[in-house]
Amino acid sequence: MTQHTATSDVGDPLPLEAPQPRFHRPGEDLAAAMECVRCKEQGISVPPGGAPRRLTNSEAKRAKKERKRAQAEARAKPQVKVPADRRRVPRMGPHHAEFFRDLWARTAAERAGTFPDARLLALTFALRGALRGQANFTGQDLRILRLEDAHAALSDLTSPGWLDTTPERVIEADAANPALCDLPSLAGGPWKVGNGVRSRASGWFMRTLAHKKMRKKPNRLRLLAAHLALHAEPGGRIRVPAAEAVDACALSGTGELAELLTWLTEISWIEGLSADGGVVGASLTEVTLPLAYQPLPPPTPPRTVPATTPLDVPVADRARDLVRGREERVARWVDDYRAEHGHGPSWSAVADAFAWPPRQAPDHDVTHEVFRLLAEGGWLTGFGVPFGLRSGRGTPV
Repeated sequence: MTQHTATSDVGDPLPLEAPQPRFHRPGEDLAAAMECVRCKEQGISVPPGGAPRRLTNSEAKRAKKERKRAQAEARAKPQVKVPADRRRVPRMGPHHAEFFRDLWARTAAERAGTFPDARLLALTFALRGALRGQANFTGQDLRILRLEDAHAALSDLTSPGWLDTTPERVIEADAANPALCDLPSLAGGPWKVGNGVRSRASGWFMRTLAHKKMRKKPNRLRLLAAHLALHAEPGGRIRVPAAEAVDACALSGTGELAELLTWLTEISWIEGLSADGGVVGASLTEVTLPLAYQPLPPPTPPRTVPATTPLDVPVADRARDLVRGREERVARWVDDYRAEHGHGPSWSAVADAFAWPPRQAPDHDVTHEVFRLLAEGGWLTGFGVPFGLRSGRGTPV
């Protein structure tokens, strides 16, 4: 079945057919494998598809008492209240940050909002309508943004046609009847991302604006603080062209930018402020460092092992070389395994015992051919039955 992630295209068609799950058929060998003491001693887990062993009444009662005791101990422990600013919140990844940077740059390029309050409102609308070109908004949303003049900010977006609504309609809207506003420039969804990416970026923006260091601060400062945090590297280092910061936050010029940067340094939002060649350099502080995006973990290396057979030789020839003259020995080993465990071995156990290519090897198809030859010669039977492998009367291959 196709797995969709947060970055999947929401328009991708679903597969026509989903593969049906495969289950082991119940049988004596499967039951014996699930109860096998030797397998447990060797660290072999319950066979896939098999249910765990059913507990006896006394075991079930003991397990229930243990669960109740653990729950009581957990409730008895003193609950430590974590301050709101120290609670773990989901951080942005590189794809979230890239999406938001692109959206912010597009909003600035379209001149949506000619002053900081209007630009803040435009970014909020753009984040909500990034996928469908439409955004629901209410008067409460405006109050949360703490705009100095909500009507003026809305008029600044509606008069050039960037936002298709009226200021009165948005201001008077409530949760029961939100105002559905069209964003013509975002119609059709310019970004091929899922709602998870959009939602994470929007949540990060709101949390950054509501940070404890931004309390009772003007929106021009909050907007610049968010812009710097968005462009910070995972280690907190920031390098942003001054002209880009002025344009992105709809500031009056570099003079206002310098004033706000000094303010951000005084409240410990940034540190190590520098200006070299028209580029603003700084670093997030220990308090604001969690706002930087988190890099993706390194990819897990594939669990592969080198090939143990010559890959330039046909599979059938390699398999024949591995099994010729050893058929009886393999059959005898399977019988000994069955006598010890009470059930047949898995293919992996047989392959491991005779040093055949394991499942992770690129030449694992040789092992499949070996088993085919053993079945064809009658040396092994019980194929298709979980843990049903046993020896037969064979003839040399």
